[in-house]
Amino acid sequence: MPNDFSRLWNVNLERTLLTDTMFSTISCNTNRGGCGNVEKALFRGMSSKCSICGKDTLVVNTFNQRNAVVSAITEEFVLNVFKQAINSSPQLSGNFYAKRNVTCPQLELGNSTAADIAILNKDFDGPVNPQDIECICEVKMSMIWNWSSNNRDTPIADYDSHAGRPSIYRTDSILKAIGKAAIIRSCPQNEKIPFIVIGNTPPPFNYRDKVDGTVKSGLIQKWISLTPKPLVVSSKAQDKRNPKKTIGFLRIDTINELQEFLSTLLSTEWQYVGAMVEAKKIGEILRLIDLSQNDESVGQQFLNLLPQASSLYTLR
Repeated sequence: MPNDFSRLWNVNLERTLLTDTMFSTISCNTNRGGCGNVEKALFRGMSSKCSICGKDTLVVNTFNQRNAVVSAITEEFVLNVFKQAINSSPQLSGNFYAKRNVTCPQLELGNSTAADIAILNKDFDGPVNPQDIECICEVKMSMIWNWSSNNRDTPIADYDSHAGRPSIYRTDSILKAIGKAAIIRSCPQNEKIPFIVIGNTPPPFNYRDKVDGTVKSGLIQKWISLTPKPLVVSSKAQDKRNPKKTIGFLRIDTINELQEFLSTLLSTEWQYVGAMVEAKKIGEILRLIDLSQNDESVGQQFLNLLPQASSLYTLR
């Protein structure tokens, strides 16, 4: 990988990371009357028509945009970018450490389910305890442009102009990230650990309300993209195709912006609150709280009482 990690994800960086294993075989199916033309490309264009015979007969053996090689490359990229942001900050340097493949048995983070990236409060490379973890990061990055193996100088299309769906533009990537967060949230000692999802595209338009919902509920603290300019061709629908932010999503455009994001994330005293309760029960526990105390004490009393309101033991 290039030694310069000062850049965020961009088309020139992705070009240098392409390997032959990432390219799919796209052929014109002769069994359907096609001409048999074969080419290698990363993703297929939105049309399934062959450029040679013009018939709707293109087939793809597999999309390799998110294989083990790509996972390793993108996670290493995020690790180095995060290290740069942390180590160049007087506030963060020496207090926080970005690590890859972090395991924590208490949070169901084993060898096969390790955190892609975690930010720790100590410089340690073995299994850690929940109190050592300041943030858990799920990396859902991939190759996002459509490249031809015959010409790697210029991408053919961007992430929403081809048939393959990369990064968090894939709905299954969104669902997997939510599932990982839900597993961690179900474990004891997780209440103060923020969880973020890192991609290099925005989520698809029809899933942005779902992404926003995970942040509103506290399941996930933010979905971010590390690609400032993922579009090959500018469009009148630029804000829709590549939004700067929604409630749950944020596009990071500079290392300084990433640094500011991490500073806020890591200096916030997080407390996850997950409950399904009756309004009446909320009222009952509020009446038990001593409102004459300071805000933090009042909040802590509420958090201590909330499990009683959400428990089903009251149902007979």
